[in-house]
Amino acid sequence: MKKYVFLAIAGSLFAFSCQQKPAEQPAQQVQPQAEQKPVEQPTQEQKPAEAPKQESQAPAKDMQAFAQQKGCFACHDINAKKVGPSFKEVAKRFAGQEDAVEHTAKRIKNGGVGEWGNIPMPPQNVTEEEAKDLAKWILSLK
Repeated sequence: MKKYVFLAIAGSLFAFSCQQKPAEQPAQQVQPQAEQKPVEQPTQEQKPAEAPKQESQAPAKDMQAFAQQKGCFACHDINAKKVGPSFKEVAKRFAGQEDAVEHTAKRIKNGGVGEWGNIPMPPQNVTEEEAKDLAKWILSLK
């Protein structure tokens, strides 16, 4: 019975500790009416050509900083097991699997329990795209 109480308390603390709080928006400065300049709309000839949208492949340092910002390192580490498995353990387990990115992204976005033990991973506050980017980065670690 004590084990279940402990798991319930640990799980609820874990769920609250991993959630990212939204950043506050900085207050905008209001310019007096006399100082405002009209905004010129570029003509068709002046508009820069838009680059084709590519699949996001952020550099590893940027993804590590993003993972830090999202609170992933509160429970995970790159090399060592913490509350959850290390990112390298995850990459090793799913190496060579075709659906590894989708599966890992789904776990990041929706959370889950049982795949790595009894401690639950709560759903994370990320978009589908961010979850896929994080999953690609995690699975690229060797």
